[in-house]
Amino acid sequence: MTAAALRLEAGKLAPGLAAGLALAVFAKLLSQGLHAPAPLIAVVLGMMLGALGLQAQLGAGLDIFAKPGLRLGVAMMGAQISWAEFAALGGPAILASGVVVLGGLAIGAAAGLALGLPFAEALIAAAACSICGASAALAASQAAPASPANQRTTALVIVGVNLLSTVAMLAYPPLAHALGLSAHQAGVFFGLSIHDVAQVAGAGASVSPETASTAALAKLARIVWLGPAVVLIGLVLTRSPEGGRVSGLRAPPAFVLGFAALAAARGLNLIPPVMVSTLAACSSFLLLAGVGAISAKLGPKALLQVKPRLAVMLGTVTVAVAVLAYALTRIFF
Repeated sequence: MTAAALRLEAGKLAPGLAAGLALAVFAKLLSQGLHAPAPLIAVVLGMMLGALGLQAQLGAGLDIFAKPGLRLGVAMMGAQISWAEFAALGGPAILASGVVVLGGLAIGAAAGLALGLPFAEALIAAAACSICGASAALAASQAAPASPANQRTTALVIVGVNLLSTVAMLAYPPLAHALGLSAHQAGVFFGLSIHDVAQVAGAGASVSPETASTAALAKLARIVWLGPAVVLIGLVLTRSPEGGRVSGLRAPPAFVLGFAALAAARGLNLIPPVMVSTLAACSSFLLLAGVGAISAKLGPKALLQVKPRLAVMLGTVTVAVAVLAYALTRIFF
């Protein structure tokens, strides 16, 4: 590629890259000032940018954040998994978190199909409710066939799970008290049932330091399942008509392999603590930029196209995951 061609390509990418960077920065700053979920703010800011009708000028650069940048951000999440902390909860946590994730995916897929949602969209929504909210929705969307419908669903799911997580953060602590859960049990219940990490921390901190610590560990147990769940989603969609191919297996996506490699490296203490913090910050930034980029490409008109059945499905799976989490907490903890 000639120097002139490189300058032309850079000129096409620069406006969108600058917009994506700005969306992530402003979403982070506003989330701290407003004490609101950063992914939700990134969606709102992205929709506002999309309303300006600049998709043609910004699209090429935004695609960098919405595709490879987003996948890199998900892969970097692997460095946040501490196997020593994970082991602190023991075998029951591994089993319970696996049941919640696989049960939530199954219930979500069934509910989505019953409500008439496309299978890929149902799995994206189910992943968000079953694993770790916005991050899981983004990861699942990368394993699903690329389409405007799936991108729109991903943005709307992020809005929905953040709202549901906020409701859960407020409602679950008094519910846990009413159900007679101990501080330890309440932490496990919050970690196994609330979608997003920030709201899990908020719910735990509102009860006690022990509950907050236990909730974080239980949530970590669910995040460990992100890689296997995304592989499963990709495999299921590959063998369904929506996936475009109905036979054969394909290798896990590269970002899932990166997630696993970084998790293994962290478990073997090959990543210095300062690098863990750096990777976590970079992952958070890329995920916010990816959310903002997807939303900017869609624009606010996407909100008018939200399907009521998607909202019903998100609520149904949220309740199902909470019931599963409560039952498993009573059985194992």
